[in-house]
Amino acid sequence: MKKEHSFEQFLTEFVPEVARKSKQLNKAYWILETTGSADAADLKADLDTELKVLFNDPETYKKLIAWEKEPHDPLVQRQLNILIRAFKQNQIPKNLLEEISQKEAALAQSYANFRPELDGKKLSENDIREILKKENNPQKRKKAWEASKQIGKVLAPQILALVALRNKTAKALGYSDYFQMQLDLQEVDSKWLLKTLEELSQKSEKAYLQVLSEIERRQAERFHVPVSELGPWAWSEPFCQEDPLDSAELDQLLEGVDIAKVSADFYHKMGIDVGPILARSDMYERPGKNQHAFCMHLDREGDVRTLNNVQSSLKWLETVLHELGHAIYELGFDTKLPWLLKEPPHMIPTEAMALFAGRQAYAYESLAHLIGPQKEALRKKADVSHRRRQLIFSRWVLVMTAFESELYRNPDQDLDKLWWHCVEKYQKIHAPKDFSGHGIWATKYHIGLAPVYYFSYLLGEMFASAIQEAIAKECGPTALSSEAAGRFLQKKLFNPGNRMSWDELVKYVTGNRLTPDAWIKEFAT
Repeated sequence: MKKEHSFEQFLTEFVPEVARKSKQLNKAYWILETTGSADAADLKADLDTELKVLFNDPETYKKLIAWEKEPHDPLVQRQLNILIRAFKQNQIPKNLLEEISQKEAALAQSYANFRPELDGKKLSENDIREILKKENNPQKRKKAWEASKQIGKVLAPQILALVALRNKTAKALGYSDYFQMQLDLQEVDSKWLLKTLEELSQKSEKAYLQVLSEIERRQAERFHVPVSELGPWAWSEPFCQEDPLDSAELDQLLEGVDIAKVSADFYHKMGIDVGPILARSDMYERPGKNQHAFCMHLDREGDVRTLNNVQSSLKWLETVLHELGHAIYELGFDTKLPWLLKEPPHMIPTEAMALFAGRQAYAYESLAHLIGPQKEALRKKADVSHRRRQLIFSRWVLVMTAFESELYRNPDQDLDKLWWHCVEKYQKIHAPKDFSGHGIWATKYHIGLAPVYYFSYLLGEMFASAIQEAIAKECGPTALSSEAAGRFLQKKLFNPGNRMSWDELVKYVTGNRLTPDAWIKEFAT
């Protein structure tokens, strides 16, 4: 690398190469996730390594540390902060960077191509959900739930190999483990995080137990079993992270509804055109395609697209609204920002926007705007379900965060036992008999391929509730999907990009630091 006379000169030479390589990597990743191609997996691994190597040079890292001591313009200082954190996590041998990239790409390919088998038939995740949503026979439900976990034994060894490599990286950089390293590099204080999640857990425990009691009573009645015999198979989603009550009935709200169109109409009311995003997106399921959903900004120049597997369900209306929430955030950065700052400061604020949007699929008034004023009784049921969903999902995030923290602290422990300990502690759902050694924990996509991320969803929900309060105060209580709300979000949430840390952005948007208060007020009182 050439000798730089200033940090500003370094930026002009270094950033274009990073931008070019990032775009190549994102294109390969998109092909991998939409096809499950082995060639795409190999290309993605190679490009991922090449990008990480750009941040691998120890001499450049030393220069960045030295430049940090010099006075800089705030935008320049923020770019320096971003680069220091990016370089820090890559100060490891190149062969280790390469090995991690290869294993992550192979894991992504495994997820994309796997389909569970039930009674000799290959099923998609949507198929499993349909069975768990509608089937009343407990034995058939158990078989479907168990089928959804078949991939665990396949993926567990791959994930553990990655965990070992990630921990090796973290320890080489002076951290106790990868979980703690990621929190630090994400500008998240670990003590604050645990304290905040514990506060939310305690203040919402009574409300959750009330919801769980109703769920178990109705599950026992529906499946003609005692409450003591209920298990994860009784829920409508394989990880028990969604409201299982009335889910099949609520899907009637979507009969004859074009999910992409009504989602576009929702954003149009906010003064935002998502048509070009949808045109670039991959919306429907097929073999070899990732069965989840995500949003991707390929180039930080406007090529934003989403991946979905849409079916006619309330869940998929929520998901499309959610992913488009990410998309409009990505398109809302101040165009004058330098490339390094054209991103969210953390996943918390972009999740807040996506969650804010996805919530509207269950809100009584918003549903009237989305699908029309008909089916009032069902819209009221959806509104009640929304509160249950929030409380249920909060417990799922607590499971994931506690499990991941322990996974990286001690990956040699009995992880199946740890998994069910977390599920029983937070979700209060009993483990099925004779299910040790199945690697059920490994079936959750995020543990392998989006590590140390899940807490962002719950902090995002907290921020979303605070944003709703801020919009109501600024624009009026009925303005959540209005052009006034769109302007507020554009100015306060999207426009800053990564010019400030995520916690500073929360205060900039809402006037306060992030706390569980708004979420507790909305869902647990």
